[in-house]
Amino acid sequence: MSDVSFEQLHWNQLRKQFLLDEKTSNFYSMAKSQLALHSTDYWTPYLSAWARLGDYDVKSVFESIDNGRAIVRTHAFRTTIHVMHVENLSLILSATGPALFKACRTDKYRKMDLLSDREIEDLLGQVSSALQDGPLRTSELKKIIPKVRENVRSALLMLMGRGEVVRAKAKHARSNLTSYALLDKWVEGIKLELIDEKEAISQLIMHHIDLFGPVSVEDTAWWFKQTKTTVKNAIQDLGDNIVSVKVEGTEKYMSTSDLDIASSLEPPSDKPVWFLPYEDHFLKAFKDRGRFIPEEIQPRISPADKRHYWPTKLDEPRVMPSPGVRQTGEVRPTIWLNGVVIGRWELDDDGKQKKVVTSLYSKTAKKHLKRIEEVRENLENFVNSSLVPISGGK
Repeated sequence: MSDVSFEQLHWNQLRKQFLLDEKTSNFYSMAKSQLALHSTDYWTPYLSAWARLGDYDVKSVFESIDNGRAIVRTHAFRTTIHVMHVENLSLILSATGPALFKACRTDKYRKMDLLSDREIEDLLGQVSSALQDGPLRTSELKKIIPKVRENVRSALLMLMGRGEVVRAKAKHARSNLTSYALLDKWVEGIKLELIDEKEAISQLIMHHIDLFGPVSVEDTAWWFKQTKTTVKNAIQDLGDNIVSVKVEGTEKYMSTSDLDIASSLEPPSDKPVWFLPYEDHFLKAFKDRGRFIPEEIQPRISPADKRHYWPTKLDEPRVMPSPGVRQTGEVRPTIWLNGVVIGRWELDDDGKQKKVVTSLYSKTAKKHLKRIEEVRENLENFVNSSLVPISGGK
């Protein structure tokens, strides 16, 4: 640690997100390098890419997702929806699929736990057979196989856990009313080669450390939804590929090669400004986000109870839409200045177009209002000129 500062480690984390001068060539290479882009909100992957690439061919990306070319949307980390490059599918699904399958198989709320293994396999077989002729929505599946209509959603999730099904066509880029398709029929030429779950988990832990490090055991366990023991064992097996560093008194890990890169970094000459979207995959990679989000503003960025914040009055809390929502690690859209979060933004609708509204929580932001406003305007233009036209006007 004598040859690398905490500041260099910090900037190196952001370098790996293509947020500094080092850029990637296009959406597809960015998605591949980042493993998977969070997609609970279907606009998030597009906005995550904009923050890292600037303007790009959004319509082409939507058409790729909508036709199974190069990238697909399915459930992965923490059983949530992600967009990922097809070349990452085998490893990611090998590691995350079994947990998704188990979560659905033992779901007491939907009474899946009451079905026998034979009944489960029969259910999955019927849904798979119905998808042989092409993508179908859940409503269409329920009509074709009415006997299993109440279990169709669980069956689709379990088939996604096995790597047999992915989300397919949608009416527009922000519609969650997607159809579902068999992966081998949807993605031309794909050969999904699932490997041993334990080996896949170990490889993905290495990827997490390499991509986001320095990270703690708790960070990796949170990101992957694995036990800390599993993470610790994997770290031991990785040996000289990773190195331990102390960051503000906490033991964290990063790849050995990454340490050399970090030691040569200098901070940017200008204080950069970024607008990252709702649930961007970067902050979701950490359980402790104190290095990026000052403690005093964390409650405004990651809600801790039923109270939430919505536009256009960003500082006025109201009851969240779902009474079941608690602290989940949710991250609202963030405004960054010089490598840390200094505020948040939301999309509002003035009746004619989407409007990016902001709320700043740092006194240092006052000196950089011109640059923040410039990025805000660029984002607003991107949303209205590129995202709205492919999103059914919604």
